[in-house]
Amino acid sequence: MKLFKERQLKEAYEYARTGGQSLHLFSDPGIYPGAPKCFKRSRDAAHLFDYNIGRLIATARRLGVRVIKIGRKGRHGQHIDLCGKPLQRAKDDTLQSLI
Repeated sequence: MKLFKERQLKEAYEYARTGGQSLHLFSDPGIYPGAPKCFKRSRDAAHLFDYNIGRLIATARRLGVRVIKIGRKGRHGQHIDLCGKPLQRAKDDTLQSLI
């Protein structure tokens, strides 16, 4: 998994398209209608982009995502949204990979 900042969306898409897993950070996730409570309480969130659906689901489970909802399933930008503890675990994973 590789970390991408908010303004690096294209790079995150490309990394996932070439077989990687992208953690794309963004802020103010609770502003869209129908956002889950976790996102409304949080200032930070991330997209976990991955075109390997099995690996995407396995990673989300490992990170502790309770309800796995795949955004843009089978299309460009396939992802799972992360916030709270699962997001922190994902960030920790990316930092560990740098060590």
